Amino acid sequence: MDPTHEDFAADDQPVAPPLVYKYVVADRIDVLRNAEIRFTPPLNTNDLFEVRQTFDLLAGPKMHALFNETAAQIDTDQTMREVLEEMGLGAIPADAMKAHLSQFMGGDVDDLLRAALGNVVNDALLPMMNSVENIDTMLERLGRNLICLSLTERPDSSPMWAHYGGNSTGFVIAFDSQNVFFRRGEEGERQGLQKITYFDGRIGEPMDDPYRAFISKQADWSYEREWRLYLKADQATRSFTVGDDEIHLVQFPREAVRRVVLGLRASQELEAELAVLLDQEYPEVPLTRVCADRSTATLSEQAVAAG
Repeated sequence: MDPTHEDFAADDQPVAPPLVYKYVVADRIDVLRNAEIRFTPPLNTNDLFEVRQTFDLLAGPKMHALFNETAAQIDTDQTMREVLEEMGLGAIPADAMKAHLSQFMGGDVDDLLRAALGNVVNDALLPMMNSVENIDTMLERLGRNLICLSLTERPDSSPMWAHYGGNSTGFVIAFDSQNVFFRRGEEGERQGLQKITYFDGRIGEPMDDPYRAFISKQADWSYEREWRLYLKADQATRSFTVGDDEIHLVQFPREAVRRVVLGLRASQELEAELAVLLDQEYPEVPLTRVCADRSTATLSEQAVAAG
């Protein structure tokens, strides 16, 4: 079975910051107007190696040991009963059949069954899992069947404003990471946001570090300080295709928005449009604008005066 975003909700996962931020170009004011935001299949992001092999073996020594441990715990009595029932011999007691087989095969049938399972794992399952074709297929499925929302820890990153905020002409949406939109589990008991790990090279196997194996990018992207929210593609509110581009839109609660930040070069028209929209649809959400301090090379925010 291929891993999904749910497989990485470990107890020791990094805790998300109180707010996470989405950089948006000016034309995408409809994100706030419609309370819908785009999730993208990992294969379609701007990182050519978003989906890449980050491990030497899919099933390495740790996975092998787990298989062996599982085999040692198999309930051979129950297995024997199921086999007998499938053969129409359910009336024969499992322990009687096991005793007969042990005598016939010259050894303890429990040990023989576990040894046979171990041979299947060693000779067939592990080589199949570690084949280039299987790994490529798994990564391809992960890259297409999942969709993700990319966010960041910082609203004051000059490279992020340049690359994702329309060269500072767009805006940033600050989201409450504790909102139900970002939670998982029946009662929202688990954090849904996943912190991206940045590294080059490979690890031995995914069980060495699942985050590096499946929730990582190359070190060149570390300036993004990214957090991700994963969904399955069929969980999108609506999906459609524009040319060759897959568009998956997911509705979010308006109360998840905590602040909107205008870029340094955002137009007065955008400021006015956002001010009206926030007043009508997000009355508790403040609007600020980025200011640049060239003496310290830092960005800060100032409140936008009410019109």
